[in-house]
Amino acid sequence: MSVLLCDNISKTYASDNLMPISNFSFNFLDRKIYGILGKSDSGKETLLDMIAGNVTPTSGVIWVDGEKLSKNSKVSNRVCYIKKDTTYPKFLKINAIFKYMETLYPKWDNFYANNLCKHFDINPSHIYGSLEENKKHILIGICSLASMANITIYDDPVSEVDIKDRYDFFNFLYNHHQRYPRTVIIVTDHIDEINYLFDKVLFLDKGKLIDFFTSNELINNFRYLTGKTEVLKSLIKGIKIIGQEERNGMLTVCVCKKLSKDEKRKFQKYMINISDVPIQKIFIYLINLREHRTKKNNIV
Repeated sequence: MSVLLCDNISKTYASDNLMPISNFSFNFLDRKIYGILGKSDSGKETLLDMIAGNVTPTSGVIWVDGEKLSKNSKVSNRVCYIKKDTTYPKFLKINAIFKYMETLYPKWDNFYANNLCKHFDINPSHIYGSLEENKKHILIGICSLASMANITIYDDPVSEVDIKDRYDFFNFLYNHHQRYPRTVIIVTDHIDEINYLFDKVLFLDKGKLIDFFTSNELINNFRYLTGKTEVLKSLIKGIKIIGQEERNGMLTVCVCKKLSKDEKRKFQKYMINISDVPIQKIFIYLINLREHRTKKNNIV
């Protein structure tokens, strides 16, 4: 089991094609599962490369179990990160790839890898080049799971596969984590499909960590209120609104507030519907607020 600590890490690039990370600090604790959400310019790929030890921060330090991660062979095999665009030589058989993984990760579980292959209809005796593209993506996920690495990092590993296979894969991940708890970090655009997994979710924007929430905070502290526009507007004065949408005379607002029983009764009395807010929508609303403030400050 391992703990990964990021101490004010930054990474800058001369090229505009590579997204920077600025002053990122966070403690990824043992036995927890973390989700990371960000736009394409958020620097999330750069962050994963740094916490996997593939890229050295321009400044700051990453620690794994009290040891510096950078160029440290003693801790590098405790971290598994296989990029989603990883490919293997076409002529290699799947079981040869598994043997290679076994040399990298001392806890590699070959029996589990083969069981996952059986479920996803991948023949380990076949060559890698014969796999369909979606099976290649599943194989990356299988290798990450079976690595049994203390810190396992996923970059949207099965985003390109069928929704049923994606559902099954994350169920395997959840059940495996229950039996063999470890630190898991997942970047995904399908965060609401797997919201049951996460202990905490981090929001990145333009290379910075702008906020993070526990799963309980996401469930309890954000609510949708939906009702007739003129009625709802009269009821939400003084309540923090982070986003709103109006269609056909009906207004939906996202409130950042844990509603009391009395408040819930008041809204229900006026036929206001109260519902959960998807994590992606919370992220979008917070980004919109951030962009609005930036534009306002620039004008001033």
